[in-house]
Amino acid sequence: MRKKPTRKRGERSRLFRLVVLAGLLMTLALIFLVSTLGSQSFGPLHKLVLEAVGPVQKAVTLSSAYVETFKSEYIDILQDSLRLREENKRLAQQLQEYENILNRSREAMATNASLRKLLEFKNTLDQQTVAATIVGKDPSTTFRSVIIDRGSNSGVAKGNPVVNNDGVVGQVFAVTPNYAKVLLAIAPSSAIDVLLQKSRVRGILKGDGTLTYRLEYILKTAEVEEGDHVVTAGYGGIFPTGLQVGVVSKIIKKPRGMFHEIEVTPSVDYQKLENLLILQQPKLGEIKQMEQR
Repeated sequence: MRKKPTRKRGERSRLFRLVVLAGLLMTLALIFLVSTLGSQSFGPLHKLVLEAVGPVQKAVTLSSAYVETFKSEYIDILQDSLRLREENKRLAQQLQEYENILNRSREAMATNASLRKLLEFKNTLDQQTVAATIVGKDPSTTFRSVIIDRGSNSGVAKGNPVVNNDGVVGQVFAVTPNYAKVLLAIAPSSAIDVLLQKSRVRGILKGDGTLTYRLEYILKTAEVEEGDHVVTAGYGGIFPTGLQVGVVSKIIKKPRGMFHEIEVTPSVDYQKLENLLILQQPKLGEIKQMEQR
């Protein structure tokens, strides 16, 4: 443990002596050179010193030139790297801007397509409608509702049916001047009079809080098959007759009881609701005019 420091000190001492010796030789050489400045003749000793010092000075000069060249090239490379970094940053920002523009363009195209379908569906209806957009959703699984950006100032009233181009969505149950709440048809408290389109058998469509309906009060003697379309019956004057509601997806035939247990898959994709139509109820004067016609 004690020999290692002694060996290191010995190596340092030898290195120091070599450095001192080299320094003395260089000093002597410089003294001889200085002493001969202004003289045109060199003695043998001077020539010997010059021969010894010349290669050293040449090496120093070449090293200095190499260092300067390397320094210049390094600075150029560094500047080029900085310029490339700035250019890459600018291109990345530009690419992000283009991607944002492309995304907005895609969104505009999708929105236009959706609104075009909604407008085409609106033109098939015989009553006044108000277009609305969903601005909020009820996160509850048992009380399914959405908030729309139209209220009483736009003619929306409690009880108005709500649809889109795919079919029945729900019914307005709360209204403020500029907003309204829509109870979705899949909510447990929702109930709609419907018909099996093929057999014209009437039943009550109820929500169960999931993304399906239950069709109730269909007698076992009624003709019903999977794939049958379910439409609004038009009773009560709320929903017009014949609006799409869904398709029979499952029939559970139990040995007991009078009615089938029927599951209906909605025609509306409740996970993609965005633009809606509120069907306004005709006023009393309008109803009389329709009856007179």
